[in-house]
Amino acid sequence: MTAATVTPVRPSTLGRAHRVSLSEYHRMGEAGILGPGLRTELIDGEVIEMPPIGHPHAGTVDLLANRLGGVVSKRALLRVQGPIWLDDYSEPLPDIALLRPRADYYRGAHPGPADVLLVIEVADSSLSYDREVKLPRYALAAVPEVWLVDLSGRRLLIHRRPEGGRWSDVETVADLVAVPVPLADGQPALIDLTDLV
Repeated sequence: MTAATVTPVRPSTLGRAHRVSLSEYHRMGEAGILGPGLRTELIDGEVIEMPPIGHPHAGTVDLLANRLGGVVSKRALLRVQGPIWLDDYSEPLPDIALLRPRADYYRGAHPGPADVLLVIEVADSSLSYDREVKLPRYALAAVPEVWLVDLSGRRLLIHRRPEGGRWSDVETVADLVAVPVPLADGQPALIDLTDLV
């Protein structure tokens, strides 16, 4: 008898799954159910454990944060690996988000889609997850611009103009010398990312 390869099926495709709401997710974190030091994000009511961050990923996030920090001044707030609220069942942790300036620095609540100017996801082993799971949800929430830094493909893809859960404008940036960064005043800043990938 020959062995058969079986592809696992997600239980939620066969039965009813309980979706975790954002308030339940936060209570789980406060109660310690998610475990100390465990990095998770909530996507469509599912708690997703984030993989450990490798040095190419971490270094790229640091490079971007330093370059952006040098140009945004008071025209945006820079958030590194902090949550943003998309809806009552989704609160991802993008690698970087540029937010509309607010005097309270979002201490009262996480920023929502209307507060976000730019999201950046750095992808190595997470490329398919970022591209197929997170980017469509950013588009559905009408986040205006998302950058996907594909480390293995050595490229920067900029996604703009979300419409109906899709991006109507996707550009692979050929020239990284002067990449425009959207800011709250509508006047983009330019950053040199020639050593990004």
